[in-house]
Amino acid sequence: MRRFKIVTATAMAISIPTSVAVVGISTPAFAATKVSCASLSGTATGKVTVGKCSPKAKTNVSVSGASSSLLTGGTITWAPSGQTSVIQLTVKSPGKGGCAKGNTEEDASGSVTGGSSTYTHIGDAVAIKACFAKKGGKLSLVKGSTAHL
Repeated sequence: MRRFKIVTATAMAISIPTSVAVVGISTPAFAATKVSCASLSGTATGKVTVGKCSPKAKTNVSVSGASSSLLTGGTITWAPSGQTSVIQLTVKSPGKGGCAKGNTEEDASGSVTGGSSTYTHIGDAVAIKACFAKKGGKLSLVKGSTAHL
């Protein structure tokens, strides 16, 4: 009987740290799906589209909304799924000068605060560095940057 207790205690002592280690290094399933997009187009007073997103998803190829949604926050809609992400942003203007001469850089950061999207999640960080062309009001990403949603 004593031998059984020792074997049981030893087995438990070995198995508990292993299970704690597995739980300790596990990450939520959605943590690996941080969305990063390589293109931004539109105008400062119209509609803006962010595309070339990864990880690639057939139901969430691009996201669009009013330009004000990317400046201060609001609802943006993923295509072709039609799901939405609600974002809250703060803009620092001007940015660090990553845009061509004649353009102004504005850096927006914030987080996802709601929506129906399964591609983004509440609490995900949002960061966009955009160039605004003074002539024509066209928008683009700062060269070498990506939009994080």
